[in-house]
Order: sequence, then structure tokens, then C-alpha cells
Amino acid sequence: MEFVGRHIMMDAVVTDITRINTIQPIYDYMEEMARQLDMTLVYPPIVARFPFAQSELEQFVKKLSEENVKSVTLDFMEETLKRRATEDSGVSGVSIWLESHCTIHTWPEEKFFSLDAYSCKDFDPMVALELTIKWFKVEYASFVDVERYIGAPCKIKAYEYKNGELVPCRPSVK
Repeated sequence: MEFVGRHIMMDAVVTDITRINTIQPIYDYMEEMARQLDMTLVYPPIVARFPFAQSELEQFVKKLSEENVKSVTLDFMEETLKRRATEDSGVSGVSIWLESHCTIHTWPEEKFFSLDAYSCKDFDPMVALELTIKWFKVEYASFVDVERYIGAPCKIKAYEYKNGELVPCRPSVK
């Protein structure tokens, strides 16, 4: 039985959306996660807000308006873009490690994010969990820690974080 990696996954609800609704805190978190787990960043984290193509769409709509194109669809797009500029939208980040990766996807309107990290180099999952809980002010989380092996079943541990406590629970496997 040969160890081939540790894989953690977390779905979390936060008390304050500030850090999951802004690019810089996600970027800083991903750098700190790599540092705390002693991972090697291949290049800096890539973090983007959805919809990342909005500026291109805005330029297209503006060009049509400048050309005096009039239509109900164009009016609708202009209103949609104005409204979207003030709405919360998710942030996604990926950090490529020499040892593998870490990704995060946020849904600020739900006060929710999803995290995934895998490495062929073993690490302490509780370090990742503690950093994440503190960084994002997590109120509730479902956390899974998977040890992966060649020629043997994975070892799966599941936890629930609520009311400031981490409680082991049975993974639901069917």
C-alpha cells in the first residue's frame, strides 16, 4: 500500500462576505495556504471574479451604442450590465503547486465557498482547516480529509465545524 496523496475538500458558510467577495484576500489566502503547508508555488495564484468577461461585453455594447444601433435587446443589455456592476458575484482562484493544487470558488450571495486541495506531498489537514476557518471567518463547514493510496482503498475522515467546534462525523459513502 503506497501513499499517493492527501485530498481535502470543504464547503463552508461565512459570517462576513468581505473576504470571499474580493480578489485580493483570496489571492493572499492562497499564498498563505502554500506557505503554511510547505508547498511550492509554480507561479502566483490566479484569481478572477465572475463574470470575468464583463469588460469585453461592456465594450461591445458601448460600440453598438456609439454606432447608434437601437434595439430592445441593446437596451436590455445596457440595463443588465449596469445592474451586474453593483451585484455580488463569485470569485474563483487556483493555485498550482509543484506538489499539485488548491482551488476555491465563492458564492457571496449565499455566504458560501467551496475549497479543494490535493497534494502528493503529505500535509497536516488540520493546519489547512484552521487557516481557512480563521481567514474567512467560517461559521459552518463540512470538511473531508482523504488519504489516497495505490492498490488500497482511500482512508476518509469527515468533520463538521459548527458553533466553534470541529466534530468528527461519518462520511456518507454509497
